[in-house]
Amino acid sequence: MIEAVKEIGEYSLEKAGRRLEDPTDIVIEDPATNNTYKHILGIKINKTEKGFEYAGIELEEYSKSKIKQYLYKQGDPNGTDLTPTSRVTEIDKTFANKIIKWFTKIIEKNNNSFNAEEIIFLKGIEDCLKSNNTIILSDLKLKYGSLDKKENKITTLLIYSPDKKYIGDFPVFRKVLIEDTSNGYYQKYGKESKAIEKFCSVCRKKSEEVFGFVGTFDYTVDKPGFVSGGFNQSLAWKNYPVCLKCALTLEEGKKYIHENSNFKFYGFNYYIIPKLLNQNKAEEIYKILEEFKEKDPKFETKYIHLLDDNEKEILNKLAEQDNFFNNNLLIYRIDKSAFRILLYIEDILPSRLRILFKAKENVDKKSIFKVLKDGKSMEFNFGNIFSFFPKSNFLEITNKIFTNKKIDYSFLILAIMRKIRIEFQDEKKFTKYLTLKGFQLLIYLNELELLDNFNGGKNMNEKSITNLLQGTNLPLEEKANTLFKEFPDFFNKDSKKAIFLEGVLTQYLLNIQYNDRKATPFRVKLQGLKLDEKHVKKLLPEIQNKLEEYGKNYYKGLEFLIGKYMVQSGEGWKMSNDEISFYFVLGMNLSNLFKSTTEETT
Repeated sequence: MIEAVKEIGEYSLEKAGRRLEDPTDIVIEDPATNNTYKHILGIKINKTEKGFEYAGIELEEYSKSKIKQYLYKQGDPNGTDLTPTSRVTEIDKTFANKIIKWFTKIIEKNNNSFNAEEIIFLKGIEDCLKSNNTIILSDLKLKYGSLDKKENKITTLLIYSPDKKYIGDFPVFRKVLIEDTSNGYYQKYGKESKAIEKFCSVCRKKSEEVFGFVGTFDYTVDKPGFVSGGFNQSLAWKNYPVCLKCALTLEEGKKYIHENSNFKFYGFNYYIIPKLLNQNKAEEIYKILEEFKEKDPKFETKYIHLLDDNEKEILNKLAEQDNFFNNNLLIYRIDKSAFRILLYIEDILPSRLRILFKAKENVDKKSIFKVLKDGKSMEFNFGNIFSFFPKSNFLEITNKIFTNKKIDYSFLILAIMRKIRIEFQDEKKFTKYLTLKGFQLLIYLNELELLDNFNGGKNMNEKSITNLLQGTNLPLEEKANTLFKEFPDFFNKDSKKAIFLEGVLTQYLLNIQYNDRKATPFRVKLQGLKLDEKHVKKLLPEIQNKLEEYGKNYYKGLEFLIGKYMVQSGEGWKMSNDEISFYFVLGMNLSNLFKSTTEETT
């Protein structure tokens, strides 16, 4: 991943015309975050042979071409910025807390990094600002008050010696900026970790300094066990030595990824981090990311959801590309301002994405998901997984789908039935959508050949007794066979067909009961959908007797078909109770597919 982030950082820097040879070129930020920043309030200071003299407030228009001269980099919101250039909030607080305190802090923490001339220079400006504090603040307020309140302002120092210069024109300010930026890479946890003349683990070149606390995404040494050599965090540079240029490049890459390749699905944040396999195609893939994030209209016409049916996602567009890059998927959360990686999936080629989308397309084509009772259709996405599994299992299954790893069928059925049973306990809730979502998930994984231990096997009783039962070719049987042929891997045993059709018959009985009594007392017989082979076989005559009692047994053909498959399935179905329950409730929820036009309205 680090190599991919570095590549992205290099691309972003080159595109912006910033040079690695000058680290300040990379570190500085534009103080104008939007076009409301119109004015620069320059505290004018004359440098003379005697020292520094305050010379008033000079007002000028903000210019993007002077960003390097402004030398701005945001610091602690409650403290100073990294240079004495700041965005104005309240003019008096900005002057006191962002300008004067900057000089005080820098001079006080001097750790022999400044030479005598630099100390005299910085101390001279500090003394000038402090001795003229009252008049400077008065002049600032006067200029500030004369400007449009809707327009934002920036304050900085303008030093005449005798020509006008900005703080970015002085090496000492650039030096402070780079040192303060570097501090975060080697000073942390009350420790210092850096080494001289060592090899950088990113660029693999010997550098003047390498740092030990560069944590782009996934690296942390906040716990002693993470440090090579035991509890000495000052030796963290041995784990992961990074030079300043690489640290800054990685930081730029991280920023680019966050701005152009940051997405969401089902409450998770994730980055798509492309890794080039063909360096000549760099601009091509990054252009896709940038245009998609900018909501280019051409993406809307081909938008297909796989991860989430509500959030925007770029995967379908990436799937259309050739395999000149692979994708790294980093799923994360921000926990109390700390960056936590929840899942990292490497090396997802566009060809793998195409397989995932093709499987989705095949599932969405299935007729039972096309038109439901309310006129809506169901499309598969990873929300099907989210419906049945807690977050940890959801991410585990997501990982296996992308990396082409098997998922235990029994584990899936157990989770699906657990959720369906909860809904089934409430008679006011309908299990139809949840049941179909579960079936859809199983079909999708089967399309990808990811179902492990999914072996329907042969019928326990191989002999066909269709002829013994006169082989009646009922329209109902044709309907059932149409469904069974559409999902052959899921109806590869007569026991599954019998259970499914008995679920259909049960729902018909419940419909009749509700129509006559506004209640469904037979639901109690279903034991909260905790069914086994013995109970399913016992239910069939009980359902038939109830239908006869109501005088509405219109389902002789269906009962015949259930009986046929029961006989052919023999004894000992070799199915888990969860699987038996799933096929039963699936039949209940697809019962409308088998209604005869000649039946009475129930």
